[in-house]
Amino acid sequence: MGFNITVSPIAKNNVREAIAYYKKEVSVKAAQNFVKDYELTLNKIKQNPYFQIYYKDFRGLPLKKYPYVIFYQVDETQNLILVKAVFNAYQDTKKRPDL
Repeated sequence: MGFNITVSPIAKNNVREAIAYYKKEVSVKAAQNFVKDYELTLNKIKQNPYFQIYYKDFRGLPLKKYPYVIFYQVDETQNLILVKAVFNAYQDTKKRPDL
């Protein structure tokens, strides 16, 4: 039985900010590649949500090519993965979202 993924408004905003940054500071292609990396990472989480990076009560999986970590929770009773934040790993860890 597969998991469904729900992305919180905070996480959606994190992704929008990252895309805007890459478009402005790097290139449209870099922004498109960020989206691909993000979607591939979501698919990995959906296939196996039990990765071993932990922050508070959350699991996390870094994107493959970009310095971001997707933080999420797993609700096994509802077969649901709730993405809570997409954190830029280059930022000071004190700036991690207060999930």
